[in-house]
Amino acid sequence: MRCARGPPWSSVRTLKGEVMQSIRVLFTALLIATAFSATAVAAEDTPTFAKDVAPILFDNCVVCHREGEVAPMALTSYAAVRPWARAIKDKVVSREMPPWHADPAGSLEFRNDRRLSQVQIDTISAWVDGGAPQGNPTDLPGLPPIPAGWQIKDLGEPDAIIRMPVAEEIPASGELAMTNYYIPVPWDEARYARALESKPGNRVVTHHSVAYIRSGLPPGTRLNEKGLAVRDESIEVDGNASFEFAQRSVKLTGYAPGKGYKRYPAGAGRVLPPNWYFVLNQHYQPTGKPETDRSELGLWFHDEAVDTDINEVVASDGVSIVEGREVVAEHGQRRPVVPNIPAFVDDWKIVTMKLFPEDTTVFSLSPHAHLRGKRFTYTLVRPDGTEETLLSVPQYDFNWQTFYELTEPMVFPAGSKLVTVGYYDNSVKNRYNPSPDKEVYWAEQSWDEMFNPFFEYGVDVETPTEGGGN
Repeated sequence: MRCARGPPWSSVRTLKGEVMQSIRVLFTALLIATAFSATAVAAEDTPTFAKDVAPILFDNCVVCHREGEVAPMALTSYAAVRPWARAIKDKVVSREMPPWHADPAGSLEFRNDRRLSQVQIDTISAWVDGGAPQGNPTDLPGLPPIPAGWQIKDLGEPDAIIRMPVAEEIPASGELAMTNYYIPVPWDEARYARALESKPGNRVVTHHSVAYIRSGLPPGTRLNEKGLAVRDESIEVDGNASFEFAQRSVKLTGYAPGKGYKRYPAGAGRVLPPNWYFVLNQHYQPTGKPETDRSELGLWFHDEAVDTDINEVVASDGVSIVEGREVVAEHGQRRPVVPNIPAFVDDWKIVTMKLFPEDTTVFSLSPHAHLRGKRFTYTLVRPDGTEETLLSVPQYDFNWQTFYELTEPMVFPAGSKLVTVGYYDNSVKNRYNPSPDKEVYWAEQSWDEMFNPFFEYGVDVETPTEGGGN
């Protein structure tokens, strides 16, 4: 009797192979499914332009990155942003953009701080790394209602616009003096500005546009059709560009690269009396071809009178310490004659000091220099000798000058001193330096230099305002 035979080993191996193949197929399928699932999750987690990135750019960037403004490209749509995605990531991760030059570790807090949060930076990075997807267009927020040409984005059109009486023709070449254009205040009772903005008509040719207010014209003058104060038939009044007159006026605000507007909290602002004169102090630098400009001053008003009028001055009592040597203003000088900056020096230092004989409430700080400006600090020295650094700008940028507005106005006690320190780089290491082989004069052109450590303080409205601007 034969015994029943089992399946041949080849059949067993075949069956086993089929089973193993099935397992492998199933496992592979599971892996693929898992991978697709993970990809789907990752895709869902990737920020999109419409939902996540556009709100950041619209809130923080389009005030400059829009048609007709100073930035090189608009960031107002996905189509406009997408080609720049990688560059945008690089700029925000390095914190080059939005521009903000105050060192947070060595400065007070400022209410106009433009820095992005780390969450916002991470969101932009993740969006770029994820392929910069557009997302659902229905998630896209609306653009902020920024009035055309103005930087202040949430107050609507200015309540009043003060403009040069006529457009100025600027020649193609030459060194031009500053000019003052006078415009009568067009209202019959005092108004109170909560925000002001100087807007050049032509940024390419405008070195600065600074707005002042003054109680009257220079003695013995009248206005001609261009808004210039003239004596007899001459267009010159009190020297080249009437700068000395401007120093006797009340400074309101001014445009320079990177800045141009100011805002004040409730109860504080700029008092604008009736029957005075606005003065637009214009300084142009030729571009190599004829240009025109008609600059403007935008004003937004408080609904009622304010308790505090704001004044802007330079933190100097007529004494400077230059490279360790004291330089004092001579009789009749408002400021000392500061020695020129030598050629090829990379860390030239100047110190100024301002004494406060009475309690003073300070609202903002703003260092001003030109192309050799390197770094600046403001330090409060209290009567008991204790010191506090208020503002540190370790990398000054002439193209991004800022009024750093204190989150809360700060009272400087009577007897305090405000010490300001500026450093200048007139060497080949400064890529903006037009001529490191030449000593630098203290004058008005961009290739000259200045050290104007501005600050703003408040006075009771009942207190007469008698100048104080630069």
